[in-house]
Amino acid sequence: MTIAAIPPDEMNRLDALYRYEILDTENESAFDELTQLASEICDTPIALISLIDPDRQWFKSKVGLDAEETSRDIAFCTHAINQEKVFEVNDTFHDERFKNNPLVTSDPNIRFYAGAPLITPDGHAIGTICVISDKPKKLNVHQRKAMEILSREVISQLELRLKVIQLKKANQRTTEFLSRLSHELRTPLHSIVSLSQLMLADNESYLSKQNTTYLQHIDFSGKQLLKLVDSILDISKIEEGSFELYERITNLKDFFFNIQGVTCSLAKEKGLDVNFNLTLNDINRIKIDDLRLSQIMLNLISNSIKFSTAKQSIFIDIVVNKSKLVIAVKDNGIGISEKDIPLLFNKFQRVGDNNTTEGAGLGLMITKNLVELMHGNIKLLSKLNKGTLVKVNIPLNSNNMDEKSGNAEPLVALFDPNIKILVVEDNDINQEVTKAIFSSIKLNIDIAHNGESAVMLARKHTYDVIFMDLHLPDFDGFTASSEIKESNPQQKIIALTADVFAKQNPKVIACGINDVVTKPFNIGVLFYVLNEHCPMK
Repeated sequence: MTIAAIPPDEMNRLDALYRYEILDTENESAFDELTQLASEICDTPIALISLIDPDRQWFKSKVGLDAEETSRDIAFCTHAINQEKVFEVNDTFHDERFKNNPLVTSDPNIRFYAGAPLITPDGHAIGTICVISDKPKKLNVHQRKAMEILSREVISQLELRLKVIQLKKANQRTTEFLSRLSHELRTPLHSIVSLSQLMLADNESYLSKQNTTYLQHIDFSGKQLLKLVDSILDISKIEEGSFELYERITNLKDFFFNIQGVTCSLAKEKGLDVNFNLTLNDINRIKIDDLRLSQIMLNLISNSIKFSTAKQSIFIDIVVNKSKLVIAVKDNGIGISEKDIPLLFNKFQRVGDNNTTEGAGLGLMITKNLVELMHGNIKLLSKLNKGTLVKVNIPLNSNNMDEKSGNAEPLVALFDPNIKILVVEDNDINQEVTKAIFSSIKLNIDIAHNGESAVMLARKHTYDVIFMDLHLPDFDGFTASSEIKESNPQQKIIALTADVFAKQNPKVIACGINDVVTKPFNIGVLFYVLNEHCPMK
């Protein structure tokens, strides 16, 4: 038996093999179909895709053989990778290199072998696609040609697989970057928005009228900046396919009353008339992602307001029936030219006079994607200097319907007022904000400044619920949650984070976190979470 020579490019060859991250992976149909085809074309009982590492040949795909791998020293394929064309042994009994090989003298009793080297685009042979028989044989010209073609197809599949791996890694890096960006941007915004709302809600505020106006401007600007940040993050989630809807029972009268109030306020600032028509057909409540529905409506309405001038009118018609929700927003503003209409739903695309039009060009693209996530459709008709009509259809069925009365998120405390709460937060300003928010609903909280302190306090005291920041220095919220859950599996932990990607993070589930609240949060969200996880006994 002759052991094959080590190829002169062995180190580079192995680097090329490892780049594909293919060794010891599960079966894949794309490769199995190629070995099956090789077996049928060459009329052999065995066909393999064999990859050669420093010590063994490992079979990525196999037909007619149970073994997963063999030693490299006895592998026929180690001879084949030293060839540029198909390497063929017609009868091993008459070949000094192989007649004493264990694969010849015992199972699988190889008499015939033919292997086409798998040569990477940079010229390194990493293995073979081969066919084997227990009887002497000779390939014809067409079979040899087929083996060469199949070897190139294996490499094509490996390259495709590599591109998918690289894309996933790139997406993961992008998600990690956006997760950090979300945390860094939304953390200070949480302080700005939450504190301004608390001060504006304080009926005993001693601010002057002028300072109250300034505070309202700060509140508005903070919310606008938050809206822009969220839009950019929404685009990223939509593009990577991680965007999810969170449906809940929504009181339609209350929902559309709030939309109407915001609309009239925005329109009044610009001197516009609003005609708001609502037809519910005795349907009081539906199950829907009300946050995203409001995002759809306010995007459409704000566009109409933006492109209308004083004394013009905006018409908003909403019809709900048992099969669909229809939203129509019409204006008689500046309109859109026919050539620009196809561009409207593109990312970062603005039409018309880009020097005077506000916005990042994200609203309609996000709106379209949200509507389609709800299995609906959006249509737009417009004429330059005549106005625009946008119509949205969202399908409904019996699963969406809830005829009971009442609000979706009543600001009623259904939780125990004596509950013990620990909040884990490393940012000093956010600690004060969080204390103020909980104090506004007459709840006292303990504060842990980092993950280690949180674990120590959770072991020392009994808490009904722990609100856990995730992005903590050194000892992060995931690690802290895991250690707390290990000591007390029943402990309720709510992630309290500025990272909008947290709900999609598998680490959240792995460390036992029960729910996620995204900063900035309002009192309604806090009531909802406490009612859900700490109900009154």
